Amino acid sequence: MRKEYPFYKMKGKKFVKRKKKKQKKFKPALAKKKLHNLWSYVVRSRDKFACQWCFHDGKHNVSLTHHAHHIVPRSICGNNGSFDVDNGVTLCYPCHLFRLKSEVDEYIEFRNKWLKENVGVDYPTLREKFSPPVKFTEEFCDMKIDSLNYVLNATRGGPMTS
Repeated sequence: MRKEYPFYKMKGKKFVKRKKKKQKKFKPALAKKKLHNLWSYVVRSRDKFACQWCFHDGKHNVSLTHHAHHIVPRSICGNNGSFDVDNGVTLCYPCHLFRLKSEVDEYIEFRNKWLKENVGVDYPTLREKFSPPVKFTEEFCDMKIDSLNYVLNATRGGPMTS
């Protein structure tokens, strides 16, 4: 019977020191980008790739790109709200870049109505939901990926691989 040494392995008739496996280092910038892409896809698929303001269907019209828009800005809600599905709405390119900035009062009216109908809360309540700051760690990233994949499975019926 052979003796087992945790840090050595048999190579021929002698023991050789095992090489340690390198663990992948967590890169927050890359993880945030992947998580944001997943969040954007989940928000757009939940809204069936249609602009929620003008109801322009982007799945069949390839000339219009649809964006996932943060209802509460990322600068206010931090990491917790940046990747929360309730904090996203699908807007087409013209609505996101032009109408949003030129028709502010109409957007606020649309936002409040959309939040009441789809999320069931008002804007101040949604802002308070993200008030405690959360540090972006590997555990936080894994938790958000799991929750986004769960929402994606519930809305469309299949996981997205990252």
